[in-house]
Amino acid sequence: MRVEPRFRDQIRCLVLKDRRAKALDEALSPSDRIAFNGFLVSVIAVLLSPRLGDRCGVEDLAAFSDEVAAAHRVERRPVNEFVVEEILREIYGVPPLFRTFPAPPPAVSGAGAAIVRHMNNTDTTVAAGIDRTLDTAVDLHHRRNGA
Repeated sequence: MRVEPRFRDQIRCLVLKDRRAKALDEALSPSDRIAFNGFLVSVIAVLLSPRLGDRCGVEDLAAFSDEVAAAHRVERRPVNEFVVEEILREIYGVPPLFRTFPAPPPAVSGAGAAIVRHMNNTDTTVAAGIDRTLDTAVDLHHRRNGA
């Protein structure tokens, strides 16, 4: 599955704290949002690898989810830590939390953005290396989707 240049731009704007990120997010159609979320998960996987490694236990995923949610509550940007954990579980191949009703795509986008913001706020190298991260995420996304 091809990664739209606007998806890369939206994540770059999010990391660089460019106000266009919100407008780009709001412009996503329902089908675009699903495609965007797939790429967003690949970006998060690339960002998390240095921090959580290639293998991670459920306890570690839950602890990181709580950390992201707590940081966003302090910023008065609440995020559902269960949706954050759901994204992490997908990345690490752990069975999902939401088997009957998957998280709605807008909730996945919001939780994914929260993870990216948290990583950016806690690691000064994220913004400086965003283009390299996006390139690596495109490659990973193609491998994950058989493209």
